[in-house]
Amino acid sequence: MEIESKFLVTDEADFRALEKLSRLGDYSLSETVVQPKEDSFLDTENMAIMASGYYLRLRKDIGKEGHWITIKSLGGFEGGAHKREEHVCFLPEGVPILECPDTGIRNRIFELSAGFDLSTILKLKQKRVVSQVKLGERHVAELSMDRVNLKSESREKTYSELEVELKSDGNSKDLATISKYLLENYNLTESPFSKFERAVLFSENLPEKTLLTHRERAVCMQLREHKNIYGKQAGILLELDRGKSSSELSLLFKIPEPEIEALHSKFKKERLSFFPFVMEDATDRELHFNPGSGILEQGWEAMGFEAWTPEAFFECYSVDEAKAKRVRDAALALFDGLSPYHGLGAEERELLALAALLKDIGISVSREEKARMSKEILLSHPLKGLELHSLRMLALITELQDPGFSEKNLGQALKESHIRLLPGLQNKALVLAAFVRIADLLETQVSPVRLGRIRQLEDALEIELIGPDAEKAGKKAEKRSELWEYLFGIKLWFTPTEQPHEAGTEEEEEEEEEKKEEEAKGEEGEGKVGEKGEKAKEKKKGETSKKFTVRPGDSMGEVAHRTFSYQFARMLSHEKGTRKGEDIEELHDMRVAVRRMRAASKVFETYLDSRQLSPHMKGLRLTLGALGDVRDLDVFREKAEEYLETLPEGHEQDLDPLFAVLGEEREKARKTMLAYLDSEKYARFKRDFSELLEVPGAGTLPTSNKKHDALPHRVKDVLPSVIYARFADIAAYSEWVEGPYVSVERLHRLRIAAKGLRYTFEFFEDVLGDNTKSMIKEFKGLQDHLGDLHDAVVAIDLLSSYLRTGAWGLAESETGKKSGKKEKLEGLEGVETYLRYREEELRILLDTFPEAWAKFRNKGFREKIEEAIENLHETPS
Repeated sequence: MEIESKFLVTDEADFRALEKLSRLGDYSLSETVVQPKEDSFLDTENMAIMASGYYLRLRKDIGKEGHWITIKSLGGFEGGAHKREEHVCFLPEGVPILECPDTGIRNRIFELSAGFDLSTILKLKQKRVVSQVKLGERHVAELSMDRVNLKSESREKTYSELEVELKSDGNSKDLATISKYLLENYNLTESPFSKFERAVLFSENLPEKTLLTHRERAVCMQLREHKNIYGKQAGILLELDRGKSSSELSLLFKIPEPEIEALHSKFKKERLSFFPFVMEDATDRELHFNPGSGILEQGWEAMGFEAWTPEAFFECYSVDEAKAKRVRDAALALFDGLSPYHGLGAEERELLALAALLKDIGISVSREEKARMSKEILLSHPLKGLELHSLRMLALITELQDPGFSEKNLGQALKESHIRLLPGLQNKALVLAAFVRIADLLETQVSPVRLGRIRQLEDALEIELIGPDAEKAGKKAEKRSELWEYLFGIKLWFTPTEQPHEAGTEEEEEEEEEKKEEEAKGEEGEGKVGEKGEKAKEKKKGETSKKFTVRPGDSMGEVAHRTFSYQFARMLSHEKGTRKGEDIEELHDMRVAVRRMRAASKVFETYLDSRQLSPHMKGLRLTLGALGDVRDLDVFREKAEEYLETLPEGHEQDLDPLFAVLGEEREKARKTMLAYLDSEKYARFKRDFSELLEVPGAGTLPTSNKKHDALPHRVKDVLPSVIYARFADIAAYSEWVEGPYVSVERLHRLRIAAKGLRYTFEFFEDVLGDNTKSMIKEFKGLQDHLGDLHDAVVAIDLLSSYLRTGAWGLAESETGKKSGKKEKLEGLEGVETYLRYREEELRILLDTFPEAWAKFRNKGFREKIEEAIENLHETPS
């Protein structure tokens, strides 16, 4: 985060006096250093980076090799200070910008540019005179005196500027004190713009006070060529920004003047939020883009991903190819027939064809959520030859086929899609989605329906439908065309037309053969997934060693019973320390024991009597829930304290406001926990479970059925299939986590699946051989990575909510429940910095996940499993 004050220096005498300063009140200044610089600002043709709220600068220190790449957020001027997100790295001479050594910067440029080509949009030169500002031993800030030169075609401008940028030992109080001193002693004017923003105003010959911000102007420029409602509104706003009156625009756009005035008024109140497009600054954590190992411009294969074809999708996901092609043909017929109204081109037509073909690929994963599954498949299985922005558009068009979507929930649907896409591309995706929605209904009839002529009526478009079911199809299509009508303000009428239709055509035969099979194929969850913050990390290695030995000839039910008995005893042994609350590790160890028992119930479930064990498993779940909140708060504070240790001296109190809230929350959570541990419900659970475990074999299923057929139950006979099944549970995620986009929710589910295999290894370490220890260690690396990732996601959500509301816990926007009362928040710069630290941690964990995953997926890991299973058969019973 860059925090600075900026001032325009209009008096030459003041500028020269400031250059010679040795003190700023109580603050001392070092000797000056002259740094001539040349800045080039890059963006795509459609201003993708600016429309995302950022700008990209390539800075050259004249006379030196290499450049400095900087990504900064736009705006951020408030209360006399500029607060901007900033990412900087050095680019060696001759290295292309998209091959910069900092992967975080490289990935961010990929994301912001969406795969479009970058080019220089502005240049400026400046002579910078720099000195360091200190207060005693503290390095508070850096003061820069800049003479800036701007050029634009035949015009040229030079101006002088002063910047005071905070350094690591400085704070907002220092900045306010220095700024006040400068304003009181020199003729300075606060500057609300960065050099880039000022250069944009100069190049476009705009005044300093404009209707639109730089980002809003870039968004409107993307939309203004579009022929639908949003394109028209964007065009009007751009003309208002240029100073045109409502009466002039009424003539230009052929719109009544009151409508223009109403739009102007609405914009002043809501800014661009009345557009449904998602334009938040914060990086979305639901989907993470992994740019792989190569350069996007060279294709998906060069980046290390498999590139798919439509045919490969049809084969892999059992799509009805003949039907998909008919939907595609209907969508393209609509696109071509309505081209005078939508004005989209060949690139969008090609994308529409793909969207219509592939809209049902998710049906084999989940019939109920086929639209969302189709989106996820497309993002993790990129199409051959498709650029990044086209891939995102394709995924969005597909997700908008959800039956629950309508123009009434347009904004919410775009927000929930979690696809980072420029507003102009979101707008195009909406239009293409409208075509697919109509075309799909035309195909769902018993007999195929074809499009005929399209005629312009006075206030509508009449579209002829040909086929025996044309009337029925037309009624459905009119209801499904609401999105089109909303976007373009033109109603579509579908009129059945009689036309001789020969019996026995290929289309009819295909339609008659088509039958819909309903298969209940849902994703089996693992119940509640509220395991916030824990990495399942024991303090001592000896904690996981068992007090009993497992032998190959043991019954799985017996091993389960002994596992429950041992872990239950461990749980009880840590209860006293948990109640006392002096050592947080006591609570941790008690919680681990409960987790082990719950994990055992999953590993051994085939050999356990679920009816007999069900009430005891409920008791474990309630106990885990009672311990969870306190432990999560302990882990959160532990991580925050570790972060403080990395900061320079003088920042020890940066998180004090946060710690105060955490302390209050922990006290409340601890009272709730103790109330449960003192309850009759908990006492009854302990008593009943203890009585069950005292009976050998209690809670296990018989080893033969009613016909006295022997059932496999020995460890040596069934453990191989258990291990391979757990391994398959994890391997199944390769389809979803090895593509260019990874769902963070998928990674969380993978983490849960990973626990199943790790616990299985630990429960049967005795019979799987010495190699198992190294395998557990390797596997724990993946699990820890996923655990840290999940911790970071939860922490970011909680910190973000706290900074907005002043209360601990997720706000209403995250939970759907009303949040606590909002408090006045002051002195939270340290918490804001910590939030950015956790966000950066999350980015690094997501970027390095493929490396952690590759260690598990390599051939050697499977070979180790096979060796362990071989050892099982060699171990004496």
